[in-house]
Amino acid sequence: MNLRLLFVLLCILSTNAFSAGLVLVRYAETDPAIHYFDSIQMRKMGDTAFVWDFHDLKTAATTPSGFTYFTIGYAIEYQCRAQKRRTLAIKWFEKHLGEGASKSQEGVVSDWITFTPESLEGQLYNHVCE
Repeated sequence: MNLRLLFVLLCILSTNAFSAGLVLVRYAETDPAIHYFDSIQMRKMGDTAFVWDFHDLKTAATTPSGFTYFTIGYAIEYQCRAQKRRTLAIKWFEKHLGEGASKSQEGVVSDWITFTPESLEGQLYNHVCE
């Protein structure tokens, strides 16, 4: 592993953002993003769980409308027993770790999808529905 990349990851993990409720879900040097969720805003009611799933990109991206961002957040609803999930909203942030100006798109309710345990969605499920 590139030592510089490891150092950057350790710096990110030691920031106040992670001490304020952000939980690392997955990091791999080959992934285009670091994946985490907001444990403070996570809610579980019976068999249903809601969570913000954040993808902190290593390089900036741009929305079709021209907004440049480093973090994209998905409001996710899980049906824990059925092991299904769907996206409820999307939010883009101009800086890493959900900082800076943001742009949101609500009402993007997707269809329910299933996932495998080893997928990113499955790893997040393990945190949210445990």
